Amino acid sequence: MGTLQIMLDKGQEDDWLSSRFIRTLAITAAVMLTAFVIRELNTAQPLVKLSLFRHRSFAVGILITTVLGFVLYGSLVSLPLFMQELLGWTAETAGFWTSQRGIATAVCMPVVGYLLGKRWNYRWLVVLGCLTGSMAFFGYSRMDLNSGTWDILIHQINQGIGQTFIFLPLTLLIMGPIPKEDTPYATSLYSVMRNIGASMGISFVTTLLARRSQFHQGRLADNIALSNLQLLQARNQAGAMFAQHGSSAVTSTHQALGFLYVSLQQQATLLSYIDVFRVMAWLFLLTAPLVLLMGKPKRDPAPSKAVH
Repeated sequence: MGTLQIMLDKGQEDDWLSSRFIRTLAITAAVMLTAFVIRELNTAQPLVKLSLFRHRSFAVGILITTVLGFVLYGSLVSLPLFMQELLGWTAETAGFWTSQRGIATAVCMPVVGYLLGKRWNYRWLVVLGCLTGSMAFFGYSRMDLNSGTWDILIHQINQGIGQTFIFLPLTLLIMGPIPKEDTPYATSLYSVMRNIGASMGISFVTTLLARRSQFHQGRLADNIALSNLQLLQARNQAGAMFAQHGSSAVTSTHQALGFLYVSLQQQATLLSYIDVFRVMAWLFLLTAPLVLLMGKPKRDPAPSKAVH
């Protein structure tokens, strides 16, 4: 687990498998985790009860939890970076507008508690949460460099509502078929897989942003030619602006080209964020049908009228 975590944290920094260090970590993690699974399946007193995965609701729920950890923690990295890197917001402003998601979650918690008390189908609540979360990320993917606080607020609220409708009902669905004596084993597996999903999500976001930004920058550059009339007009306008501030003709031309290159980089970075948000939206959307594979949770029988 330690080597896996370090590999995920340092992978993009060291260019993944091109680094001997990362390859060593990957091989060590694969060999040791395989040995651990074999050991746990063949011992009378395992540290981790992998036999719990025989319960369909638990196995599917753990998969969903891993995917949701992947998406939600990935968004915790990508959204503040988007706000600061492309919109030019300060860290305080980005943090304030990101916090609206938590406020929406807190406001909706009593609603979810009420619906659970009314014995609503837990699975459909989770499906509703996945669809709402998907809407939020598709909304993020439509943002641009001119987006403002109110453009982000509605999507933050949608994401917060989606999270509220997912986690409590999903936990009840996962733990429903687990015998009481095995609950500590189940909760530990639940926490570990959520953390692994979170680490994978953060690594995925940082890697995809870097790779897709390079890809889009190359594609945009291929479509630019010095004979392009719009490019010449933009260069001349930028050059005139720099010339007004005392730059020579040659210097202002170089400064104008540099200014246009920065604009190209911004557009390429924007497209990479859009790619990330769309991937997360589709992951949310594709998770929804998996919920229907989970069994209904066991409910306590209704109390007798004579019981107070």
